[in-house]
Amino acid sequence: MALTLILFLSILFPSVLPVSKVAVQSGRSVTIPCLYDREYDYHVKYWCHGSNWNFCKTVVRTDSPKRTGKTSITDDPTHHVFTVTMTTLTTWDSGCYWCAVEIQRATDKGAYLYLSVTAGPPGLWVEQQEVAGVEGGSVSVPCHYNEKSSMKKWCRIEGSCVEVNSGESGRSDMKDDHSKKVFTEMVRELKFEDPGWYWCAAGELQIPVHLTVTQKTTTTTVTTQGVQPHTGAREDRSNKLTTLKMK
Repeated sequence: MALTLILFLSILFPSVLPVSKVAVQSGRSVTIPCLYDREYDYHVKYWCHGSNWNFCKTVVRTDSPKRTGKTSITDDPTHHVFTVTMTTLTTWDSGCYWCAVEIQRATDKGAYLYLSVTAGPPGLWVEQQEVAGVEGGSVSVPCHYNEKSSMKKWCRIEGSCVEVNSGESGRSDMKDDHSKKVFTEMVRELKFEDPGWYWCAAGELQIPVHLTVTQKTTTTTVTTQGVQPHTGAREDRSNKLTTLKMK
């Protein structure tokens, strides 16, 4: 089954965009969420291929057929995010891409990404990019890497980071197992405000993880012995935090 990875981008003006580098194994799929300001909710969004911002080739747009070959695009103005999915990746898909928003009578805005499709396992990967927990419980996220010497981090998008073996930081604890080449992030006592996008990083590579937290509620069940409380999970509290920031 193809593993879908969510990539993180942040948007500034094209001339000063940071370079993001992501590696994905051949044959798998990748989904890229792009965050934008609410003022662009109903602007056209598009996915562009090429290293030069001024001459990149549009692959797919939100105002035309939303799938071209193995690439599709979906806009979600409610959460100010559009996503691009590329399936069945091959080494020919490696290269420079842009998440972009069309600006009428002004310069479009975009965020740059270099995608490397590798024949073997990439330099950083996760077993599951979607992680779910229950309010008050905990979740663990193992992040696998190849280079032992690279700096490892766990960060919340547009938030704080925890470095490997830095010990406990609030409800967060991250440890590195050099022998297995995996560092694991544990988040305890999950709260209502925890859902959203996070990422683990090793060196220059990043792999995102989306956390969903369901609310722990108490209901009652009538039995022959009386009324007994029990708990269950309801209401998906997923927070659609995203990554492509338009200014």
